[in-house]
Formats: sequence, C-alpha cells, structure tokens
Amino acid sequence: MPIGLDLRAISVAEGVRAGLAAALPVAASVWLDQPLLSLAALGALLTCIVDPGGPLRRRLPVLLTFVLVGAALLGGFGLIRGAGIAATLAAALPALFATGFIRVWGAPAQALGNLLAVVLLLGTDDPLSLHVALLVGGVFAAGGGWALLLTFVVWRIYPFGPARRAVADVWDALASLTRMLQRLLEAEATGEASIEAAWEAHARAGRGAVRAAIERARATLMGTVDARGPASGPAAQNLMRLEAADQLFAVMIALSDQLENADPATLRAAVPLLRRLRPVLRVMAGATEHEHVDRLPRLERAITAMARMDGQTAPHLAAVARAIADRLRVATRLIDPAQYLPGSGVQGDAGLGWRQRMAGPVTANWSFRSATLRHALRLALVVTAALGGTLLRHGPYTHWLTITLVLVMQPFFATTWQRTLERVGGTLLGGVVAAALSTLMHNRLHLAGLLPVLGALALAVRQVSYGVYIAVYTPVVILLVEQIRPLEDQRSIALARAGFTILGGLIAVAANLLLWPSWQPEQVKTDLAATVAAHAAYARAVLLGGGADPVRERRGAGLASNNLEASLQRALHEPRRGERDRLQAALVADATLRRIAGRLAALSLEPEALAGEGLRTTCAWVAAALEALSVGGVVSPRPGASGFESLDRLARQVELLGFTLAKAAQGGTVGVDVSTGKQ
Repeated sequence: MPIGLDLRAISVAEGVRAGLAAALPVAASVWLDQPLLSLAALGALLTCIVDPGGPLRRRLPVLLTFVLVGAALLGGFGLIRGAGIAATLAAALPALFATGFIRVWGAPAQALGNLLAVVLLLGTDDPLSLHVALLVGGVFAAGGGWALLLTFVVWRIYPFGPARRAVADVWDALASLTRMLQRLLEAEATGEASIEAAWEAHARAGRGAVRAAIERARATLMGTVDARGPASGPAAQNLMRLEAADQLFAVMIALSDQLENADPATLRAAVPLLRRLRPVLRVMAGATEHEHVDRLPRLERAITAMARMDGQTAPHLAAVARAIADRLRVATRLIDPAQYLPGSGVQGDAGLGWRQRMAGPVTANWSFRSATLRHALRLALVVTAALGGTLLRHGPYTHWLTITLVLVMQPFFATTWQRTLERVGGTLLGGVVAAALSTLMHNRLHLAGLLPVLGALALAVRQVSYGVYIAVYTPVVILLVEQIRPLEDQRSIALARAGFTILGGLIAVAANLLLWPSWQPEQVKTDLAATVAAHAAYARAVLLGGGADPVRERRGAGLASNNLEASLQRALHEPRRGERDRLQAALVADATLRRIAGRLAALSLEPEALAGEGLRTTCAWVAAALEALSVGGVVSPRPGASGFESLDRLARQVELLGFTLAKAAQGGTVGVDVSTGKQ
C-alpha cells in the first residue's frame, strides 16, 4: 500500500495552537462542572482541523462556513431528531449528498464537507428541545469562534512562511534527484545488472517527486498572490524563485538523459559536477526558507566552479553544466530581497468572477459520468441507511459507525481501501493508548490537562500520515467524550470506537465494490491519452516551434505524467486481475514517455542542432506520431535515419510508444527495454 511518513510535515506551532484552542473550553468545563462546555472544545478542535492553511483570504471563508454551518447542523439535527427517525433521515439524505459533492471545489472544500458531515451525524445523537438546540449550537459556535480569534488575532503565523517552505521543498527535491543520479553513475561504474530498472525508477519516481513538489509550491504561492496581489514583493519573489527551480529541473532532466547512454569518459566527468551540485541545492533550500543572505558568497564560488567545467572531454556535458550554473545564479540573486526587482506579471485566476469559479466545477461534474457525483450519491445513500440502523438501535457511540463511513469512503475503491486500513489501524492503536492512560489517570482534572497536550500532538502530525494522525487523535476523542459524558469508562469507549470503526470500514469497502464503482483502470486510459497529448504538444513546441512555449508545454507534460502515475498506483491496488496486462503496458508507456520528455528537454538546449533542413522530416514525424497516438490513431512508418543521434533516439522511443499503446489496447503484455526501444 502507498502509505508513507513525511516527517518534514510536522508542525509544532499548529499543534500547540490547536491544543491551546481546546484547553480553555475544557478547563472551563471542569472548573464550572458543566460537561456541555466540552462541546466548545470540540468546536475549537474541529475548526483547527478544517483550517486549510495559507493566506487569510482563502482560509477565512472555509473556517467561517464550518463554524456557522456546523453550529446550525449540530443544533438543527438535534431539533429534527425530536420529530422522529423518518424526518431525520429525510433531512440527512440531501445534506449528506451536499457534503460529499462540495469536494468539486478542491481539497479545502473536501475537508470542509467531511467535517460538516461528522457534525451532522453527531447532531442526530439525541432529540433536543428548541432551547437546548440553540444552546448546543451556540456553545459549538463559541468554541469555533475562539479558535478563529486565536488563529487570526492572538497567534498569527507569518503569512509568507508556508510559501517559502514550499519553494524550499522544491530545492530539497532537486537535491534528492541529484543524489539519485549520482548513485546511478556509481552503479554504472560497478556494472550492476539492475541498472535499467534503476534508470526507470529515476525517470518515474525521481522526476515525479520534483514535479509534485513544484505543483504543491505553485498552489501555495498562487493562494498568496490571490490574497496579497501580484505586486506583493515577497509573493512575487517566491514565484520567481519557483520558476528558477522549474527551469533548473528541465536542465537536470536533460542531464540525466545525456548520462543514461553516455560513454565512460562522460560518466567520469559528471561525477564532480553532481558532487558539487547536490550541496549547492541543499544550501539553496535552507537559504530560500530562511533567507540566509550570508550564504550567497559560498554559493557563488560553487556555481563558478561548475561553470568552469572542462569541455574537451565531454562538450555536451559542459554545455549542460553552464546551463545549470546560469539558472543557479538567477536563483541566488532572488534570495537577497535587496536584489529583487518587481514585475513578474502573475495574475492567477483573478480574471474569473466568483460565480464562474463556483458554478464551473458544479456544471462540469453534474453528470453520472463524474466519479465525484457518483461518490456523493453513494455516500448519501449508504450513510443514511447506516444512520437509520443506528437510530433504531441507538447507543451513545453508534455515531462512530456513520462517521467512519464518511471519513473513509472515497470516489475510487483503491483510496477507500487504503483509508480504511489506515483508520482501522490507527484507531486500534489509539484505543490501546487510551486504555493505558485510563489505568494511570483517574481524576477528571488530570484527564482535562492531558487532552490539550494530545490535541496539540494530533494536529502537529496531521500532515505526516493519516494513520499516525488517527492513532494520536483517537485518545483525544475518547477523553473528550468522557468529559462530555463523565460517567462513561474509557476502556468501554475505546472498545466501542474500535468495533464501530472496523464495521464502518467493512461497509465502506463493500459499498465501493457494489454501488457504481469507479475503477481506476478506466481512469488510467483517460490519463494515458492525456499524457500522450501533452507530450505531443511539448514535442511540437521543441521540434517545430510555431510560437508555442516549450517551458509551459514541458510543465504540462510533467503534470500529465504525474497524474498518470497516481492513477496507475491506485489501479495496481484494485482487485481486478483481468486488467493487469493493460496496466503493465501502461507502466511501460509511462516509462517511455518519461524518456521522451528527457530527450526533448535535452534537445531544447540545442536549438541550433535542429536547424538543419534534413532534420525537418524526422521532427515533423515525431510530432505527428505523438498527436496520432494521443487519439488512438495509426502511426505512419518512421522515416530513415536523420544523421542526428539524439533525434533518431527520440524517434525510436516514439516508435516504441506506438507499439506499447497498441498492445495496451489489445490487452496484451509488453516486454521491452525502455531506454533502447528493443522488445
């Protein structure tokens, strides 16, 4: 399963702030002996969880919506519960559909919908009178308001910190890519048998990680630009830093493509270059995040040494080294704010009105072909049915069954399966921790003091891993429930949570299998065609020009490859064995497309080499062949050798891609060497 830990995602400040948000309501609840005030702690904690981070302009609508709508749902469904089970289910069905469908507006809306559904389900626990419903909603809103006050007034985090860290992550990813390339050269020197597989992993995993880091940083930066405007100095400065890193990434792709089939002399000459480059990239990461201007002289000396590489042994390598040095010099100038000149001209999506931004995703997904629409329908029907069962056999913790369904059910089976494993495993581990704590602490005041600490830890590790987050968050929930229901035993609460979580996970997996399943192999076909089309546009921009921007098309090709690989990763974990042959062919096609992108990046650094009249035929054939393959067409026979080895190798890779896609369409298996094109 693709479950990993990203320890760099630990946010101590976010965790401590969340713990403080929950501490005050819990302390007031214990001091005043009013368990209902613990609902304020719940509101504060959930408000901190739903916070998407980033600029205030993007965060405030999400947080205000959660606090106000969440309070209305909590009190409103308690009031509706008094009208009977039928009325409760009739109101819950459309509301649950809405919470599942709003994910069309992106990740922040997805988290908002999930937690609003959780609050809705909590509101169905007990029938409430109008007075009590207003009190419950008001206490919850007060807790959320306290969290907003703490977040935006009392303890504000520097708004450009996330942007700098995001760009620094890109430089760290480039350093990791350099280290991977250096290890490949060491393996080449020892003649390891698995070297071809290592080159393929470098092309797919290494480049994919860098492209993903670039796009994460771009999303963070555009949020800052939308909030502060393109004239904001730090915002535009960080955008230019990211652009410099993206351009360097293109040069490194070209470098790896040259080294993959290089002679021993070129490989030996590349080792000193990589040894200098990796520490420079690491220093760039730290200097970007913390703006260490004092490191600029050290960086300049290392960059000058790279630019002076001897060109007699490996002239093409020396040209790449100079290109790397040029881009690094641009990036180092952007570290010092005194050397920054405004005028990046970034506009984002400011040209679209808010009605277009809101209505566009809804219109695009208002079709049964949309996996999001099918997910929202499946969520509404399954959770409403489960809610009916829990209301008929009601207990104080039956809502954990329906809450588990909301949080683990995803549009695709593979992601539902993964989320189920993580939630069940984290819940069981967290239940053990809560049971251990129950043997050590018997005083409500001690437990109340421990609750903010655990809440802070849970929010600090929220982005590290979903399973780790659930393992830490489960004791928080159990302790919070005990504060609201002081007569309950912690071990009983832990066992109930574990049992209902396991049952909810099993129902979620079954629902994804039986109700309008969205299988990833179908999505792989769509993503594969889109990836080939993106590479066709990139090839046309590099080989034929015509006014197209190679940098923009290169980014589009990299994004398409990342989307394809994400689909492939999910598809490989689905129980549809009959699709394995097609998926294998798609994997080979993906590796081939990565090689094609690398060759195009190398050719883009040698535009004069493509100026020869005799090369136009091959250039036109490559572009036309990729365009034909993107729509399932037939490729004409490859023309004779052009005499330019780099271009001929590109043509052979395109020919291999055509063979691979034909086998994929037939459902056959493919066995090829993706670097040479031999079957």
